[in-house]
Amino acid sequence: MNKSNENTFTCLIVEDEPLSQEILESYINDSPQLLLKGICSDAIMANSILMEEKIELVFLDINMPKMNGIEWVKSLREVPEIIFTTAYPEYAVDGFELNALDYLLKPFSLDRFFKAVNKFMSLQKNLEKSALFLNANISVKSNKKTYLLKTTDLKYIESEGDYLKLHRDEDCLVIHETLKSFQTKLPEKSFLRIHRSFIINLNKVEYFEGNQVCIGNQIIPVASSYRKELIDLLDKSS
Repeated sequence: MNKSNENTFTCLIVEDEPLSQEILESYINDSPQLLLKGICSDAIMANSILMEEKIELVFLDINMPKMNGIEWVKSLREVPEIIFTTAYPEYAVDGFELNALDYLLKPFSLDRFFKAVNKFMSLQKNLEKSALFLNANISVKSNKKTYLLKTTDLKYIESEGDYLKLHRDEDCLVIHETLKSFQTKLPEKSFLRIHRSFIINLNKVEYFEGNQVCIGNQIIPVASSYRKELIDLLDKSS
């Protein structure tokens, strides 16, 4: 099934059983809303993909070699939406305590799979509706002060550990927040995540070359997984 990147959400399978991998891959291929970006047999492989790709949904087994699914989710600084897939019902409580979207007990049918995916789609629609009401001003706290920040003043946002640097024309504010959380406060048409550590204001880009952009004499890396989306958006705005 041919799928458009513009109308789909990226997903990842993290599962060590070949048969379960095949079933999930088949179900995802039957889901027009989902675009499969990879299949991993353990958490180490999954980490490498998360560093390179924008993953919005993970179908995650629990009993796996090296690190189980519960431990892996707890180790992540930014967690995609999670749908657990396992043969062990006793892990359900642990799964929902991690705010998992759903818990699929093996073996599960295509119909049950679609119900889980529909939960994800409903969540995305609600987030999109909320974004429509976002104001151009954002309230942020930095150094015990509260600032009313105009998003149009932002050049780019840089992640460093558990903190963000909000780069403006005149200064830089440091706040305690994750990049994923802060991105939900920004107007989608003007801001784009181009790297696991950077979000840029598209209106501030001076030039784009190779795998980097220039904003205010600052060179910012562009991850390969975000490059096409960046090119498309810059072409539309030109």
